[in-house]
Amino acid sequence: MGQYLKAVMLDFEEFKNISLKGSKMASEKESVTVHKHEYLVDGRKANFCIENYLGGTYYLAPDEILYTKDQYYIQESKNSTRKGLPDLTDIQDGLFKLILYSNIDSINLNNQSINFVSKLKLTGKGIKDKITLPCQLENLEKFLVLNSDNLKEREQEIIRKLLVEVQTNKKLEIEIGAN
Repeated sequence: MGQYLKAVMLDFEEFKNISLKGSKMASEKESVTVHKHEYLVDGRKANFCIENYLGGTYYLAPDEILYTKDQYYIQESKNSTRKGLPDLTDIQDGLFKLILYSNIDSINLNNQSINFVSKLKLTGKGIKDKITLPCQLENLEKFLVLNSDNLKEREQEIIRKLLVEVQTNKKLEIEIGAN
């Protein structure tokens, strides 16, 4: 057994404190880092702490926090500079984080409960107009026809599946537009 594992087993509380400190520092670092192809023009980066009922503490840094009309948006943004949609793995990564955020029971800001929605913003090269999911299927189909030159059939199918996702998860929105 390695020395590190032995140390963890001897003093689990100390290990938990060290790993939480590392998680918090990573979250704080991410909240001030802007990546080259990150189009973050809507809101500000932030970090926050999630606590579960078992006492677990997690520090997270979504791409942006936006505020409009008494509603906060926890936003992850994914961009493609070469194609109409970001890669599927990037979309899945953003969805994973937002599904986690959308299952939060409550968020407090300065000891006040706030209303919030999780939002995935997808931007791509050559996209015409923009659409926010959930929407009516006919509106989505019009958007797909408008962008048929920029979106491959596989990308169009991904967008249709994203509509199903937001119809199932009521605290999730997806916006698709140009970069």
